[in-house]
Amino acid sequence: MRFTTTSLLIVSCIFLLSSCEFSCSVGDKDKNTATTTFLEDQPRIYNKIMMEAKKLKVQKAYLILDNGDAVPENNGVDFKNPVKMIIKIDSGWTEKDGKVMIGASEKIVTENGTVLVDEPDLFANNTGASPEDAKTISLTASITVREGAPPTSFTVSFRIWDKNGEGQIEGNYKLYTK
Repeated sequence: MRFTTTSLLIVSCIFLLSSCEFSCSVGDKDKNTATTTFLEDQPRIYNKIMMEAKKLKVQKAYLILDNGDAVPENNGVDFKNPVKMIIKIDSGWTEKDGKVMIGASEKIVTENGTVLVDEPDLFANNTGASPEDAKTISLTASITVREGAPPTSFTVSFRIWDKNGEGQIEGNYKLYTK
């Protein structure tokens, strides 16, 4: 019975998605200019990203497409380009031997609860980053939706943590098919 249920979930995912993958990076490789006004000393959070930070001071968080275009505020995308979440961190990392050790996990779940990918530590093999590079974290989710599939949504949950200290950021956002 368990084999049948597992097989059914896998087949469902295959019909809905062609592929799903993650990538991540450290350092400021993408620029995004915003025109929205925010209060001084408050993080600027876009695209309905829900997050809670502990001992890491978030400056800004937003979504862009892999080609550099901004994701619309309603998070409606055609999934032809991967979606990249950028988080700018002002301070809070614990530095050891001139390096910051970053951990990051990401999970994508369909609107019916099917877990597509669950990566426990995207930076598991990373040997550390400079404190300057650790100020910009990007996590990329690449989802390909089968052409003609009905409109759907995906919840992307993430956690970023300091492997040398207690700092962490936890949150999620939703993506919708156009």
